[in-house]
Amino acid sequence: MRLDDLDLLIEEYNGDAVEFGDSNCDLSPTEERIRETECLIGCKLPPSYLWFVKKYGGGEVYGEEIYSIYPVLSEQSIGDVSYQTKWSRDRGLVENSDVVICSNDFGETFVLDSASPGEDGEYPVYLKAGASKKEYATSFGEFLYKRISNPEG
Repeated sequence: MRLDDLDLLIEEYNGDAVEFGDSNCDLSPTEERIRETECLIGCKLPPSYLWFVKKYGGGEVYGEEIYSIYPVLSEQSIGDVSYQTKWSRDRGLVENSDVVICSNDFGETFVLDSASPGEDGEYPVYLKAGASKKEYATSFGEFLYKRISNPEG
């Protein structure tokens, strides 16, 4: 998955299916916040996820929030990737190696599996629904591409 192709898809669907910020918005995380987030979740974030939060800050695909890195972490930061990950881990909803990136109204949660890094530093994305967990994408970039281009699958 080339990020240039993903960028074109995001541009094509912007304002329709995709509501993202941009690199000029105040949502793009600082390097300090990225390091703090990685410390909180216990793993490095993959390159395609970092590309997304640095370029777009965060946003939604078909109304589903893609968890980002908030400028300041607080108890009100429910859309922050570290908040969602720690909350889900504390309740036994995900494995300690999972990083929660999105959830929806159907009880589905998308997670990065940091226990299975690829040579490129990317983690596979799994779809969890109850006790079921199946691979959805090979990387965060592919996850975004699939969510935007095929919201049903």
